[in-house]
Amino acid sequence: MLCWTAFLSSKQYSKITGVKITASTVFDQVELVCNAIYPVYQLLFNLAADGKHYYLDDTTNRILDAKSVIKKARNSEKVITRTGVYTSGVIATLADNRHIVLFETNIGHAGEFIDSILHKRSQSCTKPLIMSDALASNRPTVREAITSLCNSHARRQFVDVINHFPIEVEHVLKRYGEIWVNDDHTKEEKLTPTARLAYHQQHSLPIMEAIKLWGETHLANETVEENSGLGKAIRYFIKHYVGLSYFCSTEGVKIDNNRIEAMLKIVVRDRKNAMFHKTLLGATIGDVITSVIATASEAGINVFDYFTTLQREKEQVKKTPEDYLPWNYLAKNSIT
Repeated sequence: MLCWTAFLSSKQYSKITGVKITASTVFDQVELVCNAIYPVYQLLFNLAADGKHYYLDDTTNRILDAKSVIKKARNSEKVITRTGVYTSGVIATLADNRHIVLFETNIGHAGEFIDSILHKRSQSCTKPLIMSDALASNRPTVREAITSLCNSHARRQFVDVINHFPIEVEHVLKRYGEIWVNDDHTKEEKLTPTARLAYHQQHSLPIMEAIKLWGETHLANETVEENSGLGKAIRYFIKHYVGLSYFCSTEGVKIDNNRIEAMLKIVVRDRKNAMFHKTLLGATIGDVITSVIATASEAGINVFDYFTTLQREKEQVKKTPEDYLPWNYLAKNSIT
Protein backbone atom coordinates (compact mmCIF):
# COMPACT_ATOMS: atom_id res chain seq x y z
CA MET A 1 0.00 0.00 0.00
CA LEU A 2 1.30 3.48 -0.84
CA CYS A 3 1.77 5.48 2.32
CA TRP A 4 -0.55 8.33 1.40
CA THR A 5 -2.01 8.14 4.92
CA ALA A 6 1.12 10.04 5.98
CA PHE A 7 -0.55 13.23 4.78
CA LEU A 8 -3.64 12.71 6.95
CA SER A 9 -4.40 12.57 10.64
CA SER A 10 -6.03 9.41 11.94
CA LYS A 11 -9.30 11.33 12.32
CA GLN A 12 -9.19 12.61 8.72
CA TYR A 13 -8.40 9.15 7.36
CA SER A 14 -11.26 7.58 9.31
CA LYS A 15 -13.67 10.23 8.06
CA ILE A 16 -12.71 9.71 4.41
CA THR A 17 -12.61 5.90 4.36
CA GLY A 18 -14.95 4.97 7.17
CA VAL A 19 -12.15 2.80 8.60
CA LYS A 20 -10.73 3.53 12.02
CA ILE A 21 -6.96 3.88 12.19
CA THR A 22 -4.83 4.57 15.24
CA ALA A 23 -2.30 7.38 15.58
CA SER A 24 0.48 4.79 15.96
CA THR A 25 -0.44 3.25 12.60
CA VAL A 26 -0.38 6.68 10.98
CA PHE A 27 3.11 7.23 12.43
CA ASP A 28 4.24 3.88 11.03
CA GLN A 29 3.09 5.02 7.60
CA VAL A 30 4.84 8.37 8.01
CA GLU A 31 8.04 6.54 8.90
CA LEU A 32 7.74 4.44 5.74
CA VAL A 33 7.41 7.61 3.70
CA CYS A 34 10.52 9.02 5.40
CA ASN A 35 12.50 5.87 4.65
CA ALA A 36 11.48 6.03 0.98
CA ILE A 37 12.45 9.68 0.47
CA TYR A 38 15.48 9.81 2.78
CA PRO A 39 18.10 9.18 0.03
CA VAL A 40 16.81 12.28 -1.77
CA TYR A 41 16.87 14.31 1.45
CA GLN A 42 20.44 13.21 2.18
CA LEU A 43 21.55 14.25 -1.30
CA LEU A 44 19.77 17.60 -0.96
CA PHE A 45 21.58 18.18 2.35
CA ASN A 46 24.96 17.46 0.72
CA LEU A 47 24.21 19.69 -2.27
CA ALA A 48 23.14 22.52 0.06
CA ALA A 49 26.66 22.54 1.53
CA ASP A 50 28.00 24.16 -1.65
CA GLY A 51 25.29 26.82 -1.89
CA LYS A 52 26.21 30.38 -2.80
CA HIS A 53 23.56 32.03 -0.61
CA TYR A 54 21.62 30.99 2.51
CA TYR A 55 18.55 32.41 4.21
CA LEU A 56 18.74 31.34 7.86
CA ASP A 57 16.38 31.58 10.84
CA ASP A 58 14.76 29.50 13.57
CA THR A 59 11.59 29.35 15.66
CA THR A 60 10.77 27.74 18.98
CA ASN A 61 9.31 24.24 19.06
CA ARG A 62 8.59 21.49 21.58
CA ILE A 63 9.68 17.88 21.99
CA LEU A 64 8.05 16.23 24.98
CA ASP A 65 10.82 13.69 25.61
CA ALA A 66 13.69 16.12 24.99
CA LYS A 67 16.41 15.90 27.62
CA SER A 68 18.75 18.75 28.47
CA VAL A 69 22.13 18.56 26.80
CA ILE A 70 25.53 19.91 27.77
CA LYS A 71 27.19 21.87 24.97
CA LYS A 72 29.92 24.42 24.56
CA ALA A 73 28.63 27.94 24.31
CA ARG A 74 29.09 29.26 20.80
CA ASN A 75 32.37 31.13 20.25
CA SER A 76 33.48 30.12 23.75
CA GLU A 77 35.02 27.24 25.65
CA LYS A 78 32.41 27.59 28.38
CA VAL A 79 30.16 24.53 28.80
CA ILE A 80 26.48 25.15 29.51
CA THR A 81 23.30 23.12 29.90
CA ARG A 82 20.89 23.64 27.03
CA THR A 83 17.15 22.93 27.12
CA GLY A 84 15.57 25.15 24.47
CA VAL A 85 14.07 23.33 21.47
CA TYR A 86 14.09 25.13 18.11
CA THR A 87 13.28 24.33 14.52
CA SER A 88 15.94 25.88 12.31
CA GLY A 89 15.25 26.59 8.66
CA VAL A 90 17.60 27.18 5.73
CA ILE A 91 16.96 28.07 2.10
CA ALA A 92 20.14 27.31 0.17
CA THR A 93 20.54 28.82 -3.29
CA LEU A 94 22.82 26.74 -5.51
CA ALA A 95 25.14 27.99 -8.24
CA ASP A 96 22.45 27.24 -10.85
CA ASN A 97 19.91 29.27 -8.80
CA ARG A 98 17.92 26.23 -7.69
CA HIS A 99 16.68 26.31 -4.11
CA ILE A 100 16.92 23.70 -1.37
CA VAL A 101 14.83 24.06 1.80
CA LEU A 102 15.95 22.22 4.94
CA PHE A 103 14.61 22.03 8.49
CA GLU A 104 16.08 20.65 11.72
CA THR A 105 14.34 20.39 15.12
CA ASN A 106 16.42 19.80 18.23
CA ILE A 107 18.07 21.53 21.17
CA GLY A 108 20.10 23.85 19.00
CA HIS A 109 20.01 27.18 17.21
CA ALA A 110 20.14 28.07 13.52
CA GLY A 111 23.87 28.75 13.75
CA GLU A 112 24.52 25.14 14.70
CA PHE A 113 22.36 23.95 11.83
CA ILE A 114 24.23 26.02 9.24
CA ASP A 115 27.49 24.74 10.76
CA SER A 116 26.39 21.15 10.14
CA ILE A 117 25.67 22.07 6.51
CA LEU A 118 28.85 24.08 5.90
CA HIS A 119 30.93 21.34 7.52
CA LYS A 120 30.42 19.39 4.26
CA ARG A 121 31.30 22.38 2.07
CA SER A 122 33.95 21.89 -0.62
CA GLN A 123 37.21 23.69 0.11
CA SER A 124 37.18 25.07 -3.43
CA CYS A 125 33.97 27.02 -2.83
CA THR A 126 34.13 30.73 -2.13
CA LYS A 127 32.77 32.32 1.04
CA PRO A 128 29.01 31.80 1.21
CA LEU A 129 26.55 34.66 1.70
CA ILE A 130 24.35 34.14 4.75
CA MET A 131 21.30 36.26 5.48
CA SER A 132 20.00 36.19 9.05
CA ASP A 133 19.00 38.41 11.93
CA ALA A 134 21.61 39.91 14.24
CA LEU A 135 21.58 37.19 16.92
CA ALA A 136 25.07 35.84 17.59
CA SER A 137 23.62 32.32 17.82
CA ASN A 138 22.90 32.47 14.07
CA ARG A 139 26.53 33.01 13.07
CA PRO A 140 28.46 30.13 11.46
CA THR A 141 31.68 29.02 13.14
CA VAL A 142 33.10 26.25 10.93
CA ARG A 143 33.63 28.30 7.76
CA GLU A 144 34.20 31.96 6.99
CA ALA A 145 31.14 33.61 5.51
CA ILE A 146 29.79 37.00 4.53
CA THR A 147 27.01 37.51 7.07
CA SER A 148 24.44 40.06 5.95
CA LEU A 149 21.65 41.22 8.25
CA CYS A 150 17.92 41.53 7.72
CA ASN A 151 16.61 45.03 7.10
CA SER A 152 13.07 43.89 7.90
CA HIS A 153 14.27 43.23 11.47
CA ALA A 154 15.80 46.71 11.66
CA ARG A 155 12.65 48.28 10.24
CA ARG A 156 10.54 46.36 12.77
CA GLN A 157 12.46 48.03 15.60
CA PHE A 158 11.01 51.35 14.45
CA VAL A 159 7.52 50.01 13.68
CA ASP A 160 7.24 48.72 17.25
CA VAL A 161 7.49 52.25 18.68
CA ILE A 162 5.47 54.19 16.10
CA ASN A 163 2.65 54.92 18.57
CA HIS A 164 5.04 56.74 20.89
CA PHE A 165 7.13 58.51 18.23
CA PRO A 166 4.81 58.85 15.20
CA ILE A 167 6.54 61.76 13.45
CA GLU A 168 10.09 60.43 13.77
CA VAL A 169 9.18 56.86 12.89
CA GLU A 170 7.08 57.90 9.89
CA HIS A 171 10.14 59.70 8.54
CA VAL A 172 12.35 56.61 8.91
CA LEU A 173 9.74 54.24 7.45
CA LYS A 174 9.22 56.48 4.44
CA ARG A 175 12.94 56.57 3.68
CA TYR A 176 13.43 52.88 4.47
CA GLY A 177 10.52 51.96 2.18
CA GLU A 178 12.36 53.47 -0.77
CA ILE A 179 14.97 50.71 -0.46
CA TRP A 180 12.41 47.96 -1.07
CA VAL A 181 11.05 49.95 -4.00
CA ASN A 182 14.56 50.04 -5.41
CA ASP A 183 14.98 46.29 -4.93
CA ASP A 184 11.63 45.61 -6.62
CA HIS A 185 12.88 47.68 -9.56
CA THR A 186 15.99 45.51 -9.90
CA LYS A 187 13.76 42.42 -10.02
CA GLU A 188 11.35 43.91 -12.55
CA GLU A 189 14.23 44.91 -14.79
CA LYS A 190 15.90 41.51 -14.23
CA LEU A 191 19.22 43.17 -13.56
CA THR A 192 22.35 41.06 -13.32
CA PRO A 193 23.98 40.83 -9.87
CA THR A 194 26.59 43.38 -10.98
CA ALA A 195 23.99 45.80 -12.31
CA ARG A 196 21.81 45.29 -9.22
CA LEU A 197 24.73 46.13 -6.94
CA ALA A 198 25.52 49.27 -8.95
CA TYR A 199 21.85 50.33 -8.80
CA HIS A 200 21.69 49.91 -5.02
CA GLN A 201 25.00 51.73 -4.57
CA GLN A 202 23.61 54.67 -6.51
CA HIS A 203 20.07 54.75 -5.13
CA SER A 204 19.91 52.83 -1.83
CA LEU A 205 23.26 53.47 -0.17
CA PRO A 206 22.58 57.24 0.18
CA ILE A 207 19.31 56.39 1.93
CA MET A 208 21.01 54.00 4.36
CA GLU A 209 23.66 56.64 5.09
CA ALA A 210 20.98 59.29 5.58
CA ILE A 211 19.07 57.14 8.11
CA LYS A 212 22.29 56.44 10.00
CA LEU A 213 23.26 60.14 10.05
CA TRP A 214 19.73 61.09 11.13
CA GLY A 215 19.92 58.69 14.05
CA GLU A 216 23.45 59.69 15.07
CA THR A 217 22.45 63.36 15.01
CA HIS A 218 19.42 62.78 17.25
CA LEU A 219 21.47 60.82 19.77
CA ALA A 220 24.32 63.32 19.74
CA ASN A 221 21.95 66.29 20.21
CA GLU A 222 19.98 64.34 22.82
CA THR A 223 16.74 65.09 20.97
CA VAL A 224 16.04 61.37 21.34
CA GLU A 225 16.64 59.65 24.67
CA GLU A 226 19.21 56.89 24.12
CA ASN A 227 17.33 54.33 26.23
CA SER A 228 13.87 55.14 24.90
CA GLY A 229 12.15 52.81 22.43
CA LEU A 230 13.18 55.04 19.52
CA GLY A 231 16.70 55.36 20.90
CA LYS A 232 17.06 51.59 21.04
CA ALA A 233 15.80 51.27 17.44
CA ILE A 234 18.34 53.87 16.30
CA ARG A 235 21.17 52.20 18.21
CA TYR A 236 20.25 48.82 16.67
CA PHE A 237 20.47 50.34 13.19
CA ILE A 238 23.79 52.06 13.88
CA LYS A 239 25.35 49.05 15.62
CA HIS A 240 24.47 46.69 12.77
CA TYR A 241 24.84 49.17 9.93
CA VAL A 242 27.63 47.27 8.15
CA GLY A 243 25.65 44.01 8.02
CA LEU A 244 22.43 45.80 7.10
CA SER A 245 24.08 47.64 4.20
CA TYR A 246 26.00 44.66 2.73
CA PHE A 247 23.54 44.60 -0.18
CA CYS A 248 25.13 47.88 -1.24
CA SER A 249 28.69 46.56 -1.18
CA THR A 250 28.62 42.87 -2.19
CA GLU A 251 27.05 41.17 -5.20
CA GLY A 252 24.20 38.79 -4.48
CA VAL A 253 23.40 39.96 -0.95
CA LYS A 254 19.67 40.24 -0.21
CA ILE A 255 18.06 43.06 1.74
CA ASP A 256 15.92 40.99 4.11
CA ASN A 257 15.28 37.51 5.45
CA ASN A 258 11.59 37.40 4.56
CA ARG A 259 11.80 34.24 2.44
CA ILE A 260 12.88 31.94 5.27
CA GLU A 261 10.54 33.66 7.72
CA ALA A 262 7.67 32.88 5.35
CA MET A 263 8.91 29.30 4.96
CA LEU A 264 9.01 28.84 8.74
CA LYS A 265 5.26 29.49 8.78
CA ILE A 266 4.99 25.80 7.81
CA VAL A 267 6.56 24.93 11.14
CA VAL A 268 4.48 27.51 13.00
CA ARG A 269 1.24 26.08 11.59
CA ASP A 270 2.33 22.56 12.51
CA ARG A 271 3.23 23.72 16.02
CA LYS A 272 -0.16 25.38 16.36
CA ASN A 273 -2.11 22.35 15.12
CA ALA A 274 -0.05 19.47 16.54
CA MET A 275 1.36 21.43 19.52
CA PHE A 276 4.49 19.27 19.92
CA HIS A 277 6.61 16.28 18.89
CA LYS A 278 6.82 13.39 21.31
CA THR A 279 10.37 12.27 20.54
CA LEU A 280 13.45 13.55 18.76
CA LEU A 281 13.03 10.71 16.24
CA GLY A 282 9.52 11.88 15.45
CA ALA A 283 10.74 15.45 15.04
CA THR A 284 13.53 14.29 12.71
CA ILE A 285 11.12 12.29 10.56
CA GLY A 286 8.91 15.36 10.32
CA ASP A 287 11.90 17.51 9.33
CA VAL A 288 12.93 15.13 6.54
CA ILE A 289 9.44 15.00 5.06
CA THR A 290 8.83 18.75 5.43
CA SER A 291 12.22 19.57 3.87
CA VAL A 292 11.54 17.46 0.78
CA ILE A 293 7.98 18.80 0.47
CA ALA A 294 9.19 22.41 0.68
CA THR A 295 12.06 21.86 -1.78
CA ALA A 296 9.75 20.10 -4.24
CA SER A 297 7.23 22.90 -3.91
CA GLU A 298 9.96 25.46 -4.65
CA ALA A 299 10.72 23.50 -7.83
CA GLY A 300 7.07 23.84 -8.87
CA ILE A 301 6.09 20.18 -9.01
CA ASN A 302 3.03 18.26 -7.80
CA VAL A 303 4.29 17.10 -4.41
CA PHE A 304 1.70 14.36 -3.97
CA ASP A 305 2.57 12.75 -7.31
CA TYR A 306 6.26 13.19 -6.55
CA PHE A 307 6.00 11.41 -3.21
CA THR A 308 3.94 8.64 -4.78
CA THR A 309 6.72 8.08 -7.33
CA LEU A 310 9.42 8.08 -4.65
CA GLN A 311 7.54 5.39 -2.72
CA ARG A 312 6.74 3.24 -5.74
CA GLU A 313 10.31 3.37 -6.96
CA LYS A 314 12.02 3.40 -3.56
CA GLU A 315 14.57 0.73 -4.47
CA GLN A 316 15.71 2.74 -7.49
CA VAL A 317 15.70 5.90 -5.35
CA LYS A 318 18.28 4.24 -3.10
CA LYS A 319 20.50 3.43 -6.08
CA THR A 320 20.31 6.73 -7.97
CA PRO A 321 18.81 9.46 -5.77
CA GLU A 322 20.15 12.12 -8.13
CA ASP A 323 17.58 11.01 -10.72
CA TYR A 324 14.86 11.85 -8.23
CA LEU A 325 15.93 15.32 -7.23
CA PRO A 326 12.86 17.58 -7.66
CA TRP A 327 14.21 19.40 -10.72
CA ASN A 328 15.37 16.16 -12.40
CA TYR A 329 12.00 14.58 -11.67
CA LEU A 330 10.31 17.64 -13.18
CA ALA A 331 12.47 17.53 -16.31
CA LYS A 332 11.87 13.82 -16.79
CA ASN A 333 8.11 14.08 -16.39
CA SER A 334 7.93 17.17 -18.62
CA ILE A 335 9.50 15.13 -21.44
CA THR A 336 7.32 12.08 -20.90
